Amino acid sequence: MNDITIIFLTQNQVPEKWVPYHREMLEKAADGAPIISVSRKPMDFGTNIIQTEPYNAVNIYWQTLKAAKIATTPYIAIAEDDTLYPREHYHSFRPPLDTFAYNMTRWGMLAWSRAHIYYLAYKFMSHMTLIAPRELAIEALEERFKKYPAIDESVQNAGGELGKSWMEKRMGVTLRKSALFYTGEPVLFFQHTNSVDPLNRNCKKRMSEIRAFDIPCWGRAEEVIKKFQ
Repeated sequence: MNDITIIFLTQNQVPEKWVPYHREMLEKAADGAPIISVSRKPMDFGTNIIQTEPYNAVNIYWQTLKAAKIATTPYIAIAEDDTLYPREHYHSFRPPLDTFAYNMTRWGMLAWSRAHIYYLAYKFMSHMTLIAPRELAIEALEERFKKYPAIDESVQNAGGELGKSWMEKRMGVTLRKSALFYTGEPVLFFQHTNSVDPLNRNCKKRMSEIRAFDIPCWGRAEEVIKKFQ
């Protein structure tokens, strides 16, 4: 499929040794799809945008909007710097043009834990796996930021997954459709102390009850964690 642009979001705070491996895996997953990188520091990676806004959860969506306006393809997809994606994630599924889609085949690891084990993150959709019609994403995000122009952590703000109905109700914006999809090979993400999530910064994030030592595509947990720590 040649109808998608990958928006790569980074604060340039992941371990330095992780960066070349992550880039190699992302380029492999992209398989020729254009990449827009949004970073704190200049990067020679696709089309690069520099961000200067505060580092918080709302900023993630502000940067997504900026990059979506630059993209020219019908669809956009998110890539985060602490997450590994299989090619299948970007090239196997497209939602209707009125729907946001999230891949729920998603495993995580706690980077600070001595227990080198994966856990299945199956309960909540996450921006890290968003596949979205580009024009719909721009429309939804512009509506949010028109109502909440400050890029801050106020009680009601523009942060939160697109198409997540209870968040959109809280914001008082248009409710839009969302759908879940599943891939044979999983997305793999790391919870770490440089994350925007305070539960991660305080090492309080917990694993789900479904766990594994080995998963398709990425292999043994004890080997993969060495690339990130």
